Amino acid sequence: MKKILIMMVTLLIGVGIHAQGFSYLRFNSGAGSEQCVSTDGLKIVFNNGKLVATSNDGNATIALSAMNFMYFSNEGGSSQVLRGDVNRDGKVNVSDVTALINMILGNLTMDQEVANLNGDDKVNVSDVTTLINIILGIIS
Repeated sequence: MKKILIMMVTLLIGVGIHAQGFSYLRFNSGAGSEQCVSTDGLKIVFNNGKLVATSNDGNATIALSAMNFMYFSNEGGSSQVLRGDVNRDGKVNVSDVTALINMILGNLTMDQEVANLNGDDKVNVSDVTTLINIILGIIS
């Protein structure tokens, strides 16, 4: 909890100071996965253990417990993630199933927003089933 509070205070102070001159705020969570949001019109809110960053071009949500680090950058990148790409390698395949199962077992920390594939705000075996159906093309 102390780590989260320190991170929040540092973020609130640092965003205004460091955002000047940078175009993007990037978030890194488990297994090197990243999300990116523009600093143009950037607003950050903490809600239910999650950081929600909203800008003029989109938003990014990440669980504070899953965040490894964040930084400002001039290199952009899509803030959109391919549905089912749990390990963020740009492909949806059996490697994502393995990553999702490891997350459920507690062996891997990943972004729960990406792993919650069925939209029930829980990451469990139902999400594995949804992911397999995405891979098989049964659902999109």
